[in-house]
Amino acid sequence: MTPVNLQADVVYVSQIDRDTIIVCYDNVVKVVNMQGRLKSNRKQAAELHFDFNVEHLVCLQDSVLAFYKHGMQGRSFRANEVTQEICDKTRIFRVLGSDRVVALESRPADESAAASNLYILTGHENSYG
Repeated sequence: MTPVNLQADVVYVSQIDRDTIIVCYDNVVKVVNMQGRLKSNRKQAAELHFDFNVEHLVCLQDSVLAFYKHGMQGRSFRANEVTQEICDKTRIFRVLGSDRVVALESRPADESAAASNLYILTGHENSYG
C-alpha cells in the first residue's frame, strides 16, 4: 500500500489551554486535543464549517471571526450559529492585524489601485491568540 501525502493549507493554529488546539484550514475550524482528535463535548461544537475558504481567523472566548475576500462571519462554538456577518461582493477585505484589535482594510473589488478604507473592529475581546 502506497502512503498518501495529504497537505492542508493551514490558516491558523493556536493552543488555547493545556490540552486544546484550534486549527483552521480551507473552510473548517476544528477544536482538537493534543493528539489531533476532535475534542467534542455537549457544551461546544468541535467543528465549524463556513461557506467560504477562510483567509484569516480571530479566536475569541466562545466564538471565532472568520475573514475572507468579501467579508467576515462570526460563529459561536456553543451553538454553531452565526453571531455576526459582513458580506459585500463589491469590496475586497483584508485583515491587517489582529493582535489586540482587529484592523481591516477595504477597497473596491473592481479597482485594485483605488484608495482603501481602514476600520478598527470593536465590541469583541481577542482572548486567544
